[in-house]
Amino acid sequence: MPNKLTGHRAAFHAAAQSAREQRGTWRRLAVYPSVRGSRTTVGRISNGKADFAPQGSWEAYSAACDDGQAVWARYIGGGPRPAPMPDTMTVRVRYAGEGPKHEGVGVLTVTISTRCPRCGGPRGWDKVRPYRFTHHGERITVDAWKNPCGHEDVYAAVVAESRQEQRTTPVELIQDAYAAREIGVHASQAANLLVRNGYADAAALVRGEVKNRGGNLTTLQAVAFLQDLGGGC
Repeated sequence: MPNKLTGHRAAFHAAAQSAREQRGTWRRLAVYPSVRGSRTTVGRISNGKADFAPQGSWEAYSAACDDGQAVWARYIGGGPRPAPMPDTMTVRVRYAGEGPKHEGVGVLTVTISTRCPRCGGPRGWDKVRPYRFTHHGERITVDAWKNPCGHEDVYAAVVAESRQEQRTTPVELIQDAYAAREIGVHASQAANLLVRNGYADAAALVRGEVKNRGGNLTTLQAVAFLQDLGGGC
């Protein structure tokens, strides 16, 4: 009976082989509990290690998903380079309005990630098409798209996601609060601030680093730590 590690490696190898056989198609290779683990794997893929040789023949990225941090990759060797996937997509969505009377119903133009929030896979960013409907006699045009992963994007969730995308990064949040003396020197206060502002994942990373350093982590060291992980998470 193979151990857990061997089973994981076998599944990873099989997913990589399948991706190689489907040139240009994004495939989810693995899911990790932390950003650090997923980005390490993305680095190995980009550098052409093991199953991903030679260097430059693969593209990969890490994205948040329902069960952790997913690594997606596609084989681009042996032919013309496929069109690159952008980081964001700008779309028109139906807005249901505010309050019980749904005031302000109409169309919002929002910018969201090209990664599905459920599985981390590519959204249908390259297949956006206009969708027309009638509201109280008025013809309204929004955008529609179909995600290759099969997960459906609901307009209300897309609007909420766009608002989340517009928020400051965890690093900027900590730096601003520290400069305003809203938090103190110890990184535990930075972690609490992140939780209060909806950045539970970044807070967990900071608390883990506090533990790794025996409790000796300052707020500014936490900022540097997050920046090292990739631009402030």
